[in-house]
Amino acid sequence: MGLLTRYLADDHARLDALLSRARSGPAFDAGAFEAFRAGLLRHIGIEEKLLLPEARRRRGGEPLPQAARLRRDHAALGALLVPTPDHALAGEIATLLAEHNLVEEGDAGVYAACEALLGDDVAALLARAEAAAPPPTARHFDGAGTVRTVAAALALADRRKK
Repeated sequence: MGLLTRYLADDHARLDALLSRARSGPAFDAGAFEAFRAGLLRHIGIEEKLLLPEARRRRGGEPLPQAARLRRDHAALGALLVPTPDHALAGEIATLLAEHNLVEEGDAGVYAACEALLGDDVAALLARAEAAAPPPTARHFDGAGTVRTVAAALALADRRKK
């Protein structure tokens, strides 16, 4: 496992632990969820602003085959981070992340493909990733247009893509 893959996979584990802590007890741990939320938005930003564009550049403008899937998942995750969280919503997010992370990790995953494309430049991209700050988060919103299930979030992502 390369340096970039290790860094991002370790971040997955950290985020999974925060989400698990948020939903593990009888009372929902909002503080753990907010740390998870900020961390996930940062992680998505690293992938969307650094990793995927650099891979596309190194492929002569052709995106990675899995890029569209990742962007769809990222849009759905973003939508699921909008409403006020509870056990059920956190469970939906965990379900989506379990599938999503499999696409990114492993020998045939997106991270390994990016490391192969980056070659000796992987350390420079890793330094940029490590320096990435979490984006500011907005207050939760539970009004019209919010979604609370993976199916609804993916459908919303598909509608926005068109």
